[in-house]
Amino acid sequence: MILAQYKKFKTLSTNELIIISYPLFVLTGSFAINFYLILVSLIFLGSLILKKIKVKFLNQFWIFVYLIFIVYNILNSFFSVDQFNAFRSSIGQFRFLFFSFFLMYFIQNFKNLEFIFKAWLLIIIFISLDLIYQNFFLFNIFGIPISISGRPSSFFEEEVVAGAFLTFLSLPLFFYFMSEFKNLTIVNKIIYFLIYFLVLTAVTLTGERISLLTFLVISIIIFYIFFTLKKNLIILSSFLLFFLINFKNNIIFQNRIIDMLNIIKDIYHSSWGRLWESSYMLFKDNFFFGVGLKNYRVVCDFQIDPRPDHAAQFCSTHPHNILLEILSETGFVGFILFYLFFISLILKLSKYYQKNFKKNKFLLLTFGHVLILTSYVWPLKTAGSFFTTYNGSFFWLSLGIVLFCYKNLKNRKIN
Repeated sequence: MILAQYKKFKTLSTNELIIISYPLFVLTGSFAINFYLILVSLIFLGSLILKKIKVKFLNQFWIFVYLIFIVYNILNSFFSVDQFNAFRSSIGQFRFLFFSFFLMYFIQNFKNLEFIFKAWLLIIIFISLDLIYQNFFLFNIFGIPISISGRPSSFFEEEVVAGAFLTFLSLPLFFYFMSEFKNLTIVNKIIYFLIYFLVLTAVTLTGERISLLTFLVISIIIFYIFFTLKKNLIILSSFLLFFLINFKNNIIFQNRIIDMLNIIKDIYHSSWGRLWESSYMLFKDNFFFGVGLKNYRVVCDFQIDPRPDHAAQFCSTHPHNILLEILSETGFVGFILFYLFFISLILKLSKYYQKNFKKNKFLLLTFGHVLILTSYVWPLKTAGSFFTTYNGSFFWLSLGIVLFCYKNLKNRKIN
């Protein structure tokens, strides 16, 4: 078994080894991710210039629209208060797009992609175990202490984002491996579910509410596709028992859930509502073109707070909602361009889906990544800034794998 995997490892190209290393760069921090994105961008551009790759596939409407969106933001940056950060962030969007193209062109075949997934799955399992260990012993396997908030963060230290890391990486893989679930032995099925609940437990312990909600919603879609109503009722009952136990025994998780419920009951007076109010005010004052990327954090401070006595802050680094971030920073024009890009992309991919798509594991993989992409642009939730290195890279990772599958499936019969 180990020898077979080693032989597969030897067939990987240098670029595929770079792809395998993506999660490790993410764990290291923003500087490392930026280095990684610049590296893969240079490799892609070099291959493009030397005509080592065919560019015919890049002649698509959604790519054209996103390039217009980038150029629009570059031009818009010259009219921003903080021109430097607006320009830098706008130019930086190219590296995300090139990252997706790098994945599309430099994964050699589906067998190598499967090996990459298995390597990522090992990293997912390791981080999940590390988070659980840190939650109980207050420091992780390498001695990194738990965050000040008391929530485990593994290698991310004071940035409690490990839940998002696990969610965005693991869910498409669960879709992929579920395609062969019926053919597995009982032991392997048990192992599969143990891995799933290991990741679910780790995400729950981080207290990242949106990551957990995303994990659960997409999990329910997975179970709905693959299992009967009876089995789904058993799984949902297990979920309910799992969360009741966590709610009763984990004070931090309990407080996070209660706080979220209180926010939902009265969003307007909540901390979320305050940020959404300030971003909406910015949008109204800069309706067509917004204030420029990375400028919400600057221009917001010049606004007159309509509720100065409110305990929650009126401004932050970003609006914590992708719709309001795009509206306030890129305006109505940017909003139209961005959602035109996304909708045209989804329409392009949708024609490959048939009633029996769940029999093809690569279509399932694509579907899982499309759900991740959709979760990013879903307007009715809180979110990290879409245009930052950490959050943005996962979106373009999913898009790159979708493009690879699309490119390789478009000319073959889909069963």
